[in-house]
Amino acid sequence: MSDVHDRLERLRKAGRLKRRSSWASPLRSPTPPTLPETGGHDLLTLPGVEEIAGSNGRFLLRTIRYELSYQQGRVPLQDLLQVSAAAATHLSGKDALPDFDFRHAVFIDTETTGLAGGTGTIVFLTGVGRFEADAYVVRQYFARNPAEEPAYLAHLAALLDTASGLVSFNGKAFDIPLLRTRFILAGLDPGFVRLPHLDLLHPARRLWRQRLGSCTLQQLETHILQHQRSSADVPSWQIPDIWFRYANGENNNDQIASVLSHNQEDIVSMAPLAHVLGGTLCGQLPPHPHDLAALARHWSRTGDTAGAEAAYQQALAGSQSPSQRSQLMLELASMLKRRRGRTAAVSWWQMIAADETCATVTAHIELAKYHEWESGQLHVALQWTEQALARAQNWRPSTERSQILAALEHRQQRLQRKLAAQAS
Repeated sequence: MSDVHDRLERLRKAGRLKRRSSWASPLRSPTPPTLPETGGHDLLTLPGVEEIAGSNGRFLLRTIRYELSYQQGRVPLQDLLQVSAAAATHLSGKDALPDFDFRHAVFIDTETTGLAGGTGTIVFLTGVGRFEADAYVVRQYFARNPAEEPAYLAHLAALLDTASGLVSFNGKAFDIPLLRTRFILAGLDPGFVRLPHLDLLHPARRLWRQRLGSCTLQQLETHILQHQRSSADVPSWQIPDIWFRYANGENNNDQIASVLSHNQEDIVSMAPLAHVLGGTLCGQLPPHPHDLAALARHWSRTGDTAGAEAAYQQALAGSQSPSQRSQLMLELASMLKRRRGRTAAVSWWQMIAADETCATVTAHIELAKYHEWESGQLHVALQWTEQALARAQNWRPSTERSQILAALEHRQQRLQRKLAAQAS
């Protein structure tokens, strides 16, 4: 908690904050200070906002209900409920989650006093969204000062206890570990950490980074959901400073309302984003042509050889640079070799080796191995080895060049001995 006080003190010394003696941390004062009357009144006029008084103190709760037909950009919220049962496993990337139920999962996002984490970082706002009957309901738990954080965490804990899983955007690295710390400091059991957790950031990067570059949530809203936030949306980096000034008594309620709106947008966007991302990865939705290579790699990793092969071939049929084509063919050949053996990959290696613009000798080496160990045509294996040697000798001096030349010369000598023995 000292980190928070240190920052407030720096802001006061800079003349940006007024000192308010009633402000105290929740670990120092069992009786939480109240919000200045003007600020509390202004925030309570926002739609869905109410002040909650619990055994641990007061906090603000905002509840917003969306019809299932509501569209965030081009995607209705209800579409996620129609996604294939395999979508969660594809989003997870490694864990089989056949029973993950988006209808009973909680979508979660936090706003904090900093990105460093640790015990001094306060989670002053936690937004959660979930499907309830015929609506998608967003709840925002807001602490007007540090003393109110434990009060809302107790209420949040009760909601998370009813969840079957979590969905976040970068939550595994940030939101969930930080919430766990805050729960422990508040004397609460962070049982939510044991729930199945889908973090949308990582599969989004795997599928869309090659096409989009940046995969921030707002970038994905723009390019994937075709949703534009209001020009009044507050940038994430400004949010901690806005709350610090508010907690110290500044009447910046309009900015706090923008922070709530920012968090609300994050929560609403995650559901349609999970639909597009999960639906594409599990093959339920058609991919963008520029995502075919990334999708092929995903299906290759998950063991869907037929799907990956088809996606690779579709990607190769599209507009690709020579180096991209070579890379895709190498990846396809490597997958076929792993799954079906070298014979299945021979035709692809031959096409790669025939491309004079491709500097790699991987295909030549694989063809030499195939003909030495499987077809038994040693003279053909020697030809591919010598072609690889000729290419590698033109490379710039490097450790890799030296190692490959040494290995190829060793292979060449072995094949020559075998052919000599065969002739005799």
